[in-house]
Amino acid sequence: MLVSGGTSGVGLAIATQFAIAGAERIVLLGRDTRRGTEAARSVATHGAKVHFVTGDAGGTHDSDRLAAEAAAFLGGHIDTFASAVAPGGHLGPLLQQDPVELERILLGLVLPVMQMNRAVLPFMQDRGGTIVNVASDAAKVPTPGESIAGGAMAAITMFSRTLALEVKRHGIRVHSVTPSLIAQTPTADRLLADEFGAKIFNKITQKAQLGLPVADDVAAVVLWLAGPAAARVTGQVISVNGGISAG
Repeated sequence: MLVSGGTSGVGLAIATQFAIAGAERIVLLGRDTRRGTEAARSVATHGAKVHFVTGDAGGTHDSDRLAAEAAAFLGGHIDTFASAVAPGGHLGPLLQQDPVELERILLGLVLPVMQMNRAVLPFMQDRGGTIVNVASDAAKVPTPGESIAGGAMAAITMFSRTLALEVKRHGIRVHSVTPSLIAQTPTADRLLADEFGAKIFNKITQKAQLGLPVADDVAAVVLWLAGPAAARVTGQVISVNGGISAG
């Protein structure tokens, strides 16, 4: 399997759970070589052979290189691709956003997912496969201060659903998983350290009466979607939010 953003948080949890479940070869993609090397070493303790590839998943040409290098390590075929790049961007009302930054933020959220999805498809067409794009519940539930992130996450979920219909004839299934705030992750720490973010998310988390999800909760859903029990399931957008909403 191949995990983009697999060096920490949800991506690392996904890779770890696949290794525990018996995946023999796993490739992690990321931009930080030191963190990637440490993550690969950690996942390998569960019995898988793990390879780390450094690069920018959002690069027009780099995505093709990353997919090809991953496929070479995986024996020429990518059976599962999980995109778990952590969302970025500054929280706050749209009027407070720097207009110069809007394009960078929007493209930074959406382009890495779309580019890597496109790049892995040639390595799935022969025997089928599964793609799971981790987005955010901001795609479904309007949250003040997340107009840009919400728009980007909605783009990823609709992209995933539409792609599922395009590639089903090749035996490829595509899904999106949309967690809320994920406890004990660098992204959650960053959002809660922001004054505006803390105000918004502290209110939201009170609705998570099942408990805020952690990275392993999201990884477990990805593992199921990629497994044989979900062989006839495609095009789904699944929330993991502890009961914050049922949208």
